[in-house]
Amino acid sequence: MRTSAEPSMAAAVPASAEPVSHDTPAPPGGPPGGRDRWLDLWRAAALVRVVTYHVLGWIWLTVLFPAMGLMFALAGSLMAGSLDRTGGKAVGRRLRRLLPPLWGFGAVAVTLLLVTGWRTAPGAALGWGELAWWIFPARTPPVGDQPWAWAWNVVLWYIVTYLWLVLLSPVLLAAFRRWPWYSLAVAVALPIAFRFDVVNIGGYFNEQALNVSTYLACWMLGFAHHDGLLRRIPARRYALGVGLLAVTGAGWVLAVGWSTGNYDLNRIAGGNTLWSMAFVAAVLRFRPRLDWLARLRLLDRLVALLNARAVTIYLWHLPLAVVAGALIAPLAVSGWVQTVTVRLAAVWLLVAVAVALFGWIEDLAARRRPALLPAGVGRSRRRPATAAPSGRGAAAGVPAAVAGPAPAGPPPPAATRTALPAVAPPAVTRTAPAVAARTAPAGSVRRWHRAMAATVAVLAVGLGVMALNLWPGVTTRSQAQPAPPEVTYHLSDLPMLVDGDSERPSPAPATGSAPGSVTVQGQVYPRAVLTAAPGRVRVQPPAGCERLQAVIDVGADDVEVAFAVRADDVTVFESGVRSRADTAEQIDVVIAQASVVDLVTSSSSGGAVGVWADPRFVCAS
Repeated sequence: MRTSAEPSMAAAVPASAEPVSHDTPAPPGGPPGGRDRWLDLWRAAALVRVVTYHVLGWIWLTVLFPAMGLMFALAGSLMAGSLDRTGGKAVGRRLRRLLPPLWGFGAVAVTLLLVTGWRTAPGAALGWGELAWWIFPARTPPVGDQPWAWAWNVVLWYIVTYLWLVLLSPVLLAAFRRWPWYSLAVAVALPIAFRFDVVNIGGYFNEQALNVSTYLACWMLGFAHHDGLLRRIPARRYALGVGLLAVTGAGWVLAVGWSTGNYDLNRIAGGNTLWSMAFVAAVLRFRPRLDWLARLRLLDRLVALLNARAVTIYLWHLPLAVVAGALIAPLAVSGWVQTVTVRLAAVWLLVAVAVALFGWIEDLAARRRPALLPAGVGRSRRRPATAAPSGRGAAAGVPAAVAGPAPAGPPPPAATRTALPAVAPPAVTRTAPAVAARTAPAGSVRRWHRAMAATVAVLAVGLGVMALNLWPGVTTRSQAQPAPPEVTYHLSDLPMLVDGDSERPSPAPATGSAPGSVTVQGQVYPRAVLTAAPGRVRVQPPAGCERLQAVIDVGADDVEVAFAVRADDVTVFESGVRSRADTAEQIDVVIAQASVVDLVTSSSSGGAVGVWADPRFVCAS
């Protein structure tokens, strides 16, 4: 599963941030045509956080600011509003907003990859047919074998997950409105069940099922936000509930990080869902005034621009980060601050160019006139809408994520809905905020909301500090608890799918050698897999496998062979061209949570043989 794995420039680890749109109306009480600046600000911050993480690889950002959960929640709220207004047509509208920018990105990506040498068919079941996922991304689209190819598809898991949640939303919203809290409880339990193998889907869409389960609860929390259910909960109960959820989620993340040394939220199934939900719930309820944002015109316009072109920024930032890294590599940049500044500046400069070249596709997808700068970004706007102080009927606001406008506040009366009239809960009424306001003094409500926000903020900073290993006198990993024992599975013992003339070692080896053994430069390896280049061996690693270890060598004189390892169609190792004269190389490749692993050999010479001596998976017990 590549759940929310967010790759940095240094490592192809799957990732985070989310495309959003820019046409959300203001909450009730705001000026016509205004916007919910509180949610705008969070969306913009989430996008900046994602780009920063991918460029610099700062793991601590994932626990300090779980951007993915927030963006899925905002998207879920907007989806509920669209379904209320247009029924099943909302699904088509979302796809119309999502797919054209992806098609433009994919046209450039696939063309570039083919021109630069992508000749090997994707290793997944459909072969070259996997390219269809660039048109309708129900799975992560494939890329080529080039060392940099991963940058073009590794973050697209978000697009795939969003697509599945959109397609499922009519059913999910009907179930939620019939059994709101039971549905939310099931959504919370689902990733935990996956984590402990209570539920195991497997198969071709296993990765997509895991990603959907991870963020389904946040998506449904967006439903609750749209329907006004969150505002109906008294402030004291809400704050205590969020605090309990935050402590549980943060404790789970801390326990995993303490035992493994890895605080990457995207690698902590279950804990990711709980911590993200606590963070999201606090953001959706705690709503301070933002009058100051209108006075900072440059920042105000930047926030609007990030929201207006978020799809383009999200799609293009990682390939451009790789380009930026190559461009600044020859520069004599010294010092931590200078290096960070130069890298971020280079990436954002290239992203600005991509926005200028391709951002207009978002306008076409939204059926607007294409423009270099979206409407409202390049000119001063009226005083922005601000939410009422928390606890006094604060408007829910409406997030925007890859889609059009949505109404703020509770859903319209059943008579005005175009879909799902039978499942609208009668308890959700327009007077809900007023009822909540009468049950507690405004000052008490604000105090509970501030306490809730402070609790989540303190826990977030604490997790970030632990991930940085900066807590005074405390390491980020338990010294008393030994690392979990590892189990080794030899590749030769596992079922394999072989392409070309690849084969296992001969069952009748040379006299004097053990069955299945090979000798590589004088050393005998008891197990091996030989690949006739060009060829590929595909295997499904056992659960919990983190690494693939092997010794690679060329099996004949006067030939050249290139070795590669691909995890879920993402190249995670490439040897370059090797000959018999090269020394055998020991490799140790990270393939964590991969559904399938391919051992690929390629050669321009006839009769070439690639030797994978003693290949084995190293897995947690």
